[in-house]
Amino acid sequence: MKKISLWMFAAILIICGACTNANQKKAKFAVSGTIPADEMVYLIDKLTEECIDSIKASDGKFEFNGEQDKDALLAVQREGSQWQVLFFNDGTPVEINLDNNTLKGSDLNQRLTDCDQATGDAYNAITKLSEEFQTLSEEEQEARQKEFEDRAMQAYDNIAVVYKKVLNDNRDNIIPAAFLGTISQFLDEDALEDALDEKNVYMQHPIAQKLKKQFDDYKAQQKEAEEAKQKIIGQKFTDFEQQDVDGKTHKLSEYAGKGTWVMVDFWASWCGPCRGEMPNVVEAYKKYHDKGFDIVGVSYDQDKDAWVKAIADLGMTWVQLSDLKGWKNATTTIYGINAIPASLLINPEGVIVDRDLRGEGLQKKLAEIFGE
Repeated sequence: MKKISLWMFAAILIICGACTNANQKKAKFAVSGTIPADEMVYLIDKLTEECIDSIKASDGKFEFNGEQDKDALLAVQREGSQWQVLFFNDGTPVEINLDNNTLKGSDLNQRLTDCDQATGDAYNAITKLSEEFQTLSEEEQEARQKEFEDRAMQAYDNIAVVYKKVLNDNRDNIIPAAFLGTISQFLDEDALEDALDEKNVYMQHPIAQKLKKQFDDYKAQQKEAEEAKQKIIGQKFTDFEQQDVDGKTHKLSEYAGKGTWVMVDFWASWCGPCRGEMPNVVEAYKKYHDKGFDIVGVSYDQDKDAWVKAIADLGMTWVQLSDLKGWKNATTTIYGINAIPASLLINPEGVIVDRDLRGEGLQKKLAEIFGE
């Protein structure tokens, strides 16, 4: 799980300033709407996430009128609600019902609303599942935990399917720009490259262009970070000390550079990919430990109980260390760890010879060292 993962880099978009184009064409907007109560209603520019207008509804009605960039993505939101009704400022008036979050407007905005509702329904399935789980007793929750985990994974998979359909059904229009930041979280690197290709119509939209710039900057940063990480290969390990589950302090030098091969395994109980990789690590340890292979686990947990429970649940019988500071663990700086699972392979002389071995790569490397 990456600290700032490829699929999560779009979150940077929220806090970065937006560039404005003085030559951007303008269009007038006219928004009328109804609301169950006379509450505050806000008009938001989704490129900057800034509120550009607000009004208190009167007799269950509200209006916004003004001028904004042509095809700017705007949103209307009622006070106290997290739902935003989206629309593109295409010059066509829109009518919004904030009771059921529906919209009447141009064909483009009708399609946008349909897509928004579809993605919202997909997320609601997760909410309903959580609510169902909370109604169970502690005994029932424990007994059915695996069932609910499987159902949750299926629900998340369905969210990905819905977002990918929004993308693939609308490559010839600007609708995907409204969802691209979220869609990116469900795409692998190749698919994301394709989604951000300039050939797609929606890539001309300022929101999409902003995301593309953030992605390009992110890739450059990742390349630089990876090059820095690789520089430690061939270098002697840097020592550190942390406590085991019993509170006893240990140094890495107690294990590394003592004549055996040592893998330092960086993980956390909350990290799904770490847990998914752990059976492979356990298998490697069982197969090669007696031949001179050891592991030192370093957890990026903060909750000791969760850490200890995961060690037992996953069958990790080697030494486990942590300072229980999460991503502030001292090793993140020492070894440039910005994603987990991560690992270092240290030879018997204490020299780092490889890093981030996983899956078949780990098994193949150990087979080369120890033989089958």
